[in-house]
Amino acid sequence: MSPFPVIVGKENQIMIRLITAISVAAVLFTACRSTLKFHASFTEDKPLFAAVNELIKHPDNTKAQQDVKSLYALSVERHEQAAAVYRTGTDENRWDKILREYDALQQMYTSAQSAPVLLNFVQPRSYLQQMQDVREDAAAYYYEKGNNLLAGNTREQSLQANEAFGKTNRYVNGYKDAKELMARSYEQSVVNVVVNRIENDNLFFNTWGNTGFRYRPEDYQESLVRELGGRNANIVPARFYTDRDADRENIEADWVVDVRWRNIDANGSLPYKFSRNVSRSIEIGKDSAGKPVYKTVNATLHVTRRTFTVNGALDYRVSDIVNNKNVDQGLLTQNLSWDDSYATYTGDSRALDDNDWLLVRNRNSNFGPSKEEVLNNLMRRMYPDLRRRIEQAAS
Repeated sequence: MSPFPVIVGKENQIMIRLITAISVAAVLFTACRSTLKFHASFTEDKPLFAAVNELIKHPDNTKAQQDVKSLYALSVERHEQAAAVYRTGTDENRWDKILREYDALQQMYTSAQSAPVLLNFVQPRSYLQQMQDVREDAAAYYYEKGNNLLAGNTREQSLQANEAFGKTNRYVNGYKDAKELMARSYEQSVVNVVVNRIENDNLFFNTWGNTGFRYRPEDYQESLVRELGGRNANIVPARFYTDRDADRENIEADWVVDVRWRNIDANGSLPYKFSRNVSRSIEIGKDSAGKPVYKTVNATLHVTRRTFTVNGALDYRVSDIVNNKNVDQGLLTQNLSWDDSYATYTGDSRALDDNDWLLVRNRNSNFGPSKEEVLNNLMRRMYPDLRRRIEQAAS
């Protein structure tokens, strides 16, 4: 199906000139005995366009002449009747359906103009004016619908009005004051959303030490506000603030977003111990000829390994505090798993390689990462989904 550009004023003149230019070029192309072919946009029109192409190749073909006459008339009647039926319906998609029928008729007209031999058997008619009339009618319909919705003065109606005025401009660009009303309806639908600090309720596990704990929920709170667009958001009809910014700027919240860790469960397996022998060939000196002398040294690593899993659940709620209702809420879950190992050794330390030494130096491990690492990694995994859900709620 061909797209339907908005044609009004100068654009209409440009389109007519374009069609004329295409027609002239096509006539010249045909005059040079080229194999010009036309294709139907509707399956039902394929027999017609097949007959058209046959007639262009063989102008004296009597069957092709008769087929073009009858099939052209049938196609015109079918598309005109379909357009008339759609006009009597209430489906809002009827405008596009009507335009599609007229576009098919316009393609038939263009093909006839581009091949003069067809004019001996059909009387083509342009449907550009009918297409423009449909666009005008569609624009008027959505303009009235938008105004009716705008009068309702609720956020939902303002959003619907904004969509209606957008369709108005899609059918006829610059229709009345639709662009101004589109901006006004959008502004009426905008809500001030305050994202509160992410709470944890001290849900920290006591099995791990706190090594430089630097988990900052404020960082994720500020990141949410920033990535959602902040006070200049234009992706969704909302402006976003942290609770601190809202207090400082005296912003009255329409909606609030509360995010809270519901629980963080840490589970560790029983330690698994095993030993493995290691050896290396090392240089211990040189012989009388100055050549290196090597010796094999041995050691035994005694490894302790443990597997850890942390399950985290993050609860979020988007509330409309003006109308005292819940907009959206949900529970996000994620988990982390890792192995932690350390080792001691007996024997000659020179047998150990770099990886062995890493295990030995890890013998003072508390089995697992710090709380900071756990919370940051869980939040990083949940954050994209959390941001998407808040954005969807606001849209």
